[in-house]
Amino acid sequence: MAGNLIFLRRRIKSVKNTQKLTKAMKTVAAAKLRRSTSELKRSRPYRAKIAQLLREAGRNTVLEAQPLLRADGRGAAVLVVVASDKGLCGAFNSHVLKQAEARYRELAAAGREVFLVTVGTKAGRYFSKRGLEPKKVYNGMISRLQFADAVSLASELQALFLSGGAGSVEFAFNEFVSASKQQFVIRRLLPFALDEGERADVEKKAAAAEVETIFEPGPDAIFEALLPRAVTATVYQFLLQSMAAEQVARMVAMDLATRNASDMIRQLTLLLNKMRQAAITKELLEIITATEAMNE
Repeated sequence: MAGNLIFLRRRIKSVKNTQKLTKAMKTVAAAKLRRSTSELKRSRPYRAKIAQLLREAGRNTVLEAQPLLRADGRGAAVLVVVASDKGLCGAFNSHVLKQAEARYRELAAAGREVFLVTVGTKAGRYFSKRGLEPKKVYNGMISRLQFADAVSLASELQALFLSGGAGSVEFAFNEFVSASKQQFVIRRLLPFALDEGERADVEKKAAAAEVETIFEPGPDAIFEALLPRAVTATVYQFLLQSMAAEQVARMVAMDLATRNASDMIRQLTLLLNKMRQAAITKELLEIITATEAMNE
C-alpha cells in the first residue's frame, strides 16, 4: 500500500512538471505567432506595391517575352513542400505531408518527372523514409525564418526554371487563414502569373484619370527588374503563412495537452486520496482489534 502511494505521488509530480512545460510551450508559440502574423502584415504592402508596378509596366511590355511568365511545358515539375522543423504541433505535419505526397503521385501518374524540394526537417525525413529522395533539402529554415532565406530559395528556383530544368514550380503548405482556421493549399509559383483582374482595374483607373506613367529607363527594364522581386516576395509570403499556421497548431496542441494533464492530475489525486483513506481505515481497524484483544 505504501509503495503504491509513493508511486502515485511521483506520478502526480511528473504530470505537474509536464503541465508546466506544455504551458510554457503554448506561451512561446503564442509569441511566435504574434511575430509571424505581424511580419506577414508588414510584408503584404511591399508585395502589393510590386504587383501594382508590374501591372502598370506590363501595359507597355510584351509579356510573352518574359521567361518567368512563359509556360512551355518542358522540364520537370518541382514540388516544394513546406513543413516544420520540430514536432509537438498536432496533425500539422501529417496533414501537409500526406496531401503533398498525393500531389506528387498525381504528377508522376500524369507522366511528368517530379523534383521534390523540402523546407523543414519533418518534410525531408518523411519523403526519405518513403524512398522519395528530395532534390534539395532546407532544414532549420522555417524555425528561424529570415527574408534572406526566401531570397536564397527563390533565386535557386528561378535559376532552375530559367535553365529549363523545371517546367513548373508549385508550393504545398498550410495556409494561415485565421487563428481558428488553417487550410492545405497548392500554389503555383512559376511560371509566374499576374492577376488579370487587378491588372484590368489598374488600366481602367489609369484611363479614367488620363494619367500616363513614365518609366525610366523604360517599362521593359522596370518589369524585368521587378519580376524576380515579386517572385521572392511571393515565396516569403508562402513561408510566413506556413510558419503562422504551424504556431497556431502548436498552441492548440499544447493547450489540449495542458487540459489533459489537469484531468490526469485530478484523477490521480482522487485515487491517491481514496488509497490514503483506505490505508487510514485499515490502520484504525487494526488498532481497534488489537485493543479489544488486550481487554479480553
